[in-house]
Amino acid sequence: MTVAEGTLATHPIITAVPFFVPTFIVVAVIVVVVWRDRRRGDDDPPPDDPGAA
Repeated sequence: MTVAEGTLATHPIITAVPFFVPTFIVVAVIVVVVWRDRRRGDDDPPPDDPGAA
């Protein structure tokens, strides 16, 4: 194995972190929004609008 092969074979996590952190942030925000919406429960349905036909 040469040095070039060894260099290409290694992939430090520090170079991958900038690509994955934004994804995890977006997923976390979506999970929090869904979780809060589920905890709030069902709201009362809006009354029927007799003028809308």
